This record gives sequence, structure tokens and C-alpha cells, in this order.
Amino acid sequence: MRFRPYSVLVSSVLLSLSLIALVPHNLDYAATWRRSALQVTPGYWMQNYLMPIGFASLAIVLVSLIVIWAGYIKRERWSWFVMFIVAWVYAFPVYVIPLLLDLIRAPQSPDWSAWFWGAVKGPRIDRDSAKGPADFLLMVFAMLLSIKSFFKRPSAPRS
Repeated sequence: MRFRPYSVLVSSVLLSLSLIALVPHNLDYAATWRRSALQVTPGYWMQNYLMPIGFASLAIVLVSLIVIWAGYIKRERWSWFVMFIVAWVYAFPVYVIPLLLDLIRAPQSPDWSAWFWGAVKGPRIDRDSAKGPADFLLMVFAMLLSIKSFFKRPSAPRS
């Protein structure tokens, strides 16, 4: 069956799109490089931690794209592990855990309908709160889509 090579192609495209979708948010953070401190309230300034986070995230995205285009598309097993680490050690803690913590701290059960429509039609902060978990889920889906291509044992040749 010729589905498996196409699953790797589709998976690499989905992974690339999910990583490229993270770039604008990280560019906003990196664009604060001229300020050493950010004003939180009129009398309170905080050290600018956004700038190094933005540049580090851009570096992770760039390295991940290189891994996808250089190794993942060739079905090299190490590249699947690298993308697994990027998804679970970078994307999950940065983009999903804050949302989960907000849900845990909420006094009542979340209104999923309001959250969804706020993400679709709301201001930018509402969209950003939904975009990160959606990108993470897209990464996980893309990796699961191609898992057989990377880990299926080659069958013995028939005589």
C-alpha cells in the first residue's frame, strides 16, 4: 500500500505549518529587545524576560524546521524523536500548561462555548490562548499520522 510515504509528506507539511504559526507570536516577544525593563503598572517595572524567550523560541522553531526538511521527510528515525521532544518539551509546557493551569484555577467549570467563540471572534489575546494548544495538537496529530512509517519493521523478503 502506498499510503505510508504520503503520510510522512502530509505529516511534515502539518508540522511545518504548526511551527511557522508560532513565529509571529515569538517575533513579538523578540521585538522587545531594545527595552531592558517592561512597565507592568504605573509604578512597577519588571525585567524584560520576553526578549530572550522570543529569540530562544525562534531558534527552536528554526532548528525544528531544518530537522523536518532534512531528516523527517527522509523518514530518519532520529528526526521523529527530535520532533517528539520539540512537541512535548517545548510546545506543551509553553503553550498548553498555562491554559491547563487557568482551567484548574477557575472557580467554576469552564464555558467551552464562550472560550471557543472568544478564540474565533475575540481580541488577539483570546485567539492567542487558543492558538498555542491548537498548534500543539496539530503537532501531535502529525506525528501520530506518520508513526508507522518510522517504526514499522521491514518485512522479510518473500521467495
